Amino acid sequence: MKKLLSTTAIAGLLISGSAFAQTTITGEMRINFKGVSQDIATGTTPNSGNGFGTEQQINFANKGKLNVGGLDYAAGFSIENDGAQVGTLFNENMYIDITNASSGTTLSFSQDHIQRSDSDRSAAVMFGFSPNDFSSGGNSGTFFDQTAGVGTGASQSVAILQKVGNFGTVSYNYAPTTTNQVTTTTTSGVGSSESFTETDEESSYEIGFTGSLGVTGLDVAAFKAKQKAIISGATHAAVKPESDHFGIRYTTGAISVGVAQKKYNQDAAAIKIETKEKHYGAAYAVDKNLSLSIVHAVGDRTNVVNKQKTTGLQMGYNLGPVALTAGVAKTDDLAGVAGADQKQFMTRLIGAF
Repeated sequence: MKKLLSTTAIAGLLISGSAFAQTTITGEMRINFKGVSQDIATGTTPNSGNGFGTEQQINFANKGKLNVGGLDYAAGFSIENDGAQVGTLFNENMYIDITNASSGTTLSFSQDHIQRSDSDRSAAVMFGFSPNDFSSGGNSGTFFDQTAGVGTGASQSVAILQKVGNFGTVSYNYAPTTTNQVTTTTTSGVGSSESFTETDEESSYEIGFTGSLGVTGLDVAAFKAKQKAIISGATHAAVKPESDHFGIRYTTGAISVGVAQKKYNQDAAAIKIETKEKHYGAAYAVDKNLSLSIVHAVGDRTNVVNKQKTTGLQMGYNLGPVALTAGVAKTDDLAGVAGADQKQFMTRLIGAF
């Protein structure tokens, strides 16, 4: 689950679990409903409909002290099922972290765990649904990609994280074989614990920063990632994947505002095709339970004339152990296809335990 639950007054659930010594078990369950109505664009067929979706996740975590140098450790993994998932249930939030508390340095051997750009950190997502959620489901696809760019963090990787006072955390993450989110590759090149399986996705790295820069209420995220190459047969593909993500959000009292930009290229192409996403958002916490927000996102691609524009309104209500989110959105020119306009209604129940 890439969407991060906010800990501010605006959003959501505090996940609690049962603790046994140094081990904790937590979980989350989502039940979604989406209704899509799409206009007919020239040369296309409308794709309208509605239906339910589900997702479940159980997290196991353990922490304590190593018997060397007074170092801290944390280890864990998640079992996650997206609907009727075909692939493995164990490819998210797997980690062993070794931390020197005095220096603020962490060495992480992990997958889908540390801070990174392909988490949905969009400033438009104060709670609830992202521009990708609000625009997917039509027959024209969408320019908005929740896991866009080089998939270093989604792969088996090794990372170093360094806390810099109250400014934030700097990270460097390296994956010897990458799960690139833009291509159709779905494995991370890892076999059993005693063997490995390398795919055609070569190594990649990602440099990142998240933090407040010492300013109360400020949340900044900046990432840059590159991949060495994609191998097709015995030759290297012409385009090397790379991505740049930046976002800034400011919260004061009950109000949050933010902007974000994603820029990444389609590595499966013979020439460099770049996608840009710009997200804007504002949210207001009416009280401790009710929050309202508006999101607007613009996406364009270098080989497509028209821009895709999505605007959505949503409401979130905290029911204690269950959170409810409901939203409506309108998208113009889905995936740059003129006249492929779409309207959506979405609602989601999240239960935590």
